[in-house]
Amino acid sequence: MFEVVEKDEVARIGKLYTRHGVVETPALFPVINPSKQYVELSRIRDLGFSQVITNAYIIKGTYGDSARDLGIHELLGWDGPLMTDSGAYQILQYGYVDVNPDEILRYQVEIDSDIGVILDIPTGYPRPRDLVEVEVNETVRRARRAILMLRELDPEHRMLIVGPTQGGVYGDILAYSARVVSELPFDIYAIGSPTTLLQSYNFTNIVKMILTVKSTVPAGKPIHLFGVGHPLIMPLAVALGVDIFDSASYMLYANDDRVILSSRTVRLGELDRGYVLDGCGKSAGELLEMGKEERVRLIAQHNLWVLSRELAEIKQRIREHDLWGYVAQKARQHPSLYRAYVALSRSPLFSKLVSKLASGLKVNAAQLNILDEADLARPEVQWAGFRLRRLIEGMGDLNNALVIIGDYDEPFIRTQVAGELIRLGVRVFLYHGAYGLVPIELSDVYPFSQTTRVNLRPRRVSLKVGNALIIVEDRYRDVVKYIRCEGECTVLYVDSLKNIKAYERYIRSLLTGNPQP
Repeated sequence: MFEVVEKDEVARIGKLYTRHGVVETPALFPVINPSKQYVELSRIRDLGFSQVITNAYIIKGTYGDSARDLGIHELLGWDGPLMTDSGAYQILQYGYVDVNPDEILRYQVEIDSDIGVILDIPTGYPRPRDLVEVEVNETVRRARRAILMLRELDPEHRMLIVGPTQGGVYGDILAYSARVVSELPFDIYAIGSPTTLLQSYNFTNIVKMILTVKSTVPAGKPIHLFGVGHPLIMPLAVALGVDIFDSASYMLYANDDRVILSSRTVRLGELDRGYVLDGCGKSAGELLEMGKEERVRLIAQHNLWVLSRELAEIKQRIREHDLWGYVAQKARQHPSLYRAYVALSRSPLFSKLVSKLASGLKVNAAQLNILDEADLARPEVQWAGFRLRRLIEGMGDLNNALVIIGDYDEPFIRTQVAGELIRLGVRVFLYHGAYGLVPIELSDVYPFSQTTRVNLRPRRVSLKVGNALIIVEDRYRDVVKYIRCEGECTVLYVDSLKNIKAYERYIRSLLTGNPQP
């Protein structure tokens, strides 16, 4: 069972209920090596992870019936939620595994896994399209068979089951996989095989994969992004609807003396010797002087600490309804991530996802900073556009309208002049560089009153009205060319909107069709 307890647009905080406890999402399942685990499980829990994942294929090959007899929790000494993978990662790495899908599914049930994964065929990158089509069809066949088998293997539904989608960068194949798999009653839907894309910082294609799957599968089910565990991509992935991650990155990087930081990964030797890794309390110099095994353990511990801190920050931003503000900051920390962020503005799938799942409503919302064109794709901005279009369309044909371009000390709707104009039946719009024409009825509500903009080209707008007056502060003269009037249109330039009261009679006369000099 999955319960959503907090939302910020598409992102959410949820509770995933398992037999060994509740997983609060967004969550990362650190990968546990059943053969040699450098970071003790108790330490992993202390670092903020109440859930882990291990490999049932390796468990079966190493422990066999012992794991069946003891159960996976007692075998590993872990009493919290535990997920098992089926060996698909080994297929990705080595091309095959010495086990069949039915056998490994049965084994996961027998060792009492809380969350099991079917043995799918992961889509590597790069990979020929014709092979991907064959492999995806085989994954779909296995998914259907697994659901049928579980009715007999696990009639009480003690083990949650994950249904992977595959297809990689082939969007149409991935969409087909997501559509077919989502018709089956899996507890969790997974996005398969972005690992090789992550290694090459190909965030744009990872984002496309997330959008393809998230826009297809049931909205109430959790989404698992396989093999992703880096603080650069996690905030954006959560903002797009991912709930669960799993990764061995903390350990793989540590084995290579690589250190995970919030905005990047660096080699230990590149750090100043006095630089302290907060997750383990040791300086780079101290770590370099240690033996290999102890150094790897401490770097892995630090890497986990960074990932835990990142998840805590993501959840806090969701609670503050400001995750997209954090995503925008994060996107500008790496060029590859920024390219992925910019691509959202050109993505019909993202717009579809926003219109389907986002609300645009904020409680105690933070300032919305529009730094450039890329930020116009943010859900808050898109929803503002939806609301404006509906409102303006509902106004019908306008006889007269006043458009104000410039800065005002307070929301214009609260001024005496605004009240008088409204009583005269005049429609008043404020021009906003990010949103276009904003009716004053919305000018003091989120996000219009909380938006600041920098380095943004004015938005082109059209106004169909019998008689329009545009009042422009002198410093915004260049903006007038972005407004196209269908009907009579008069432009009045003023030094400051603070003096608008002095033009009241002139405004009235123009809008009644009797302009005075």
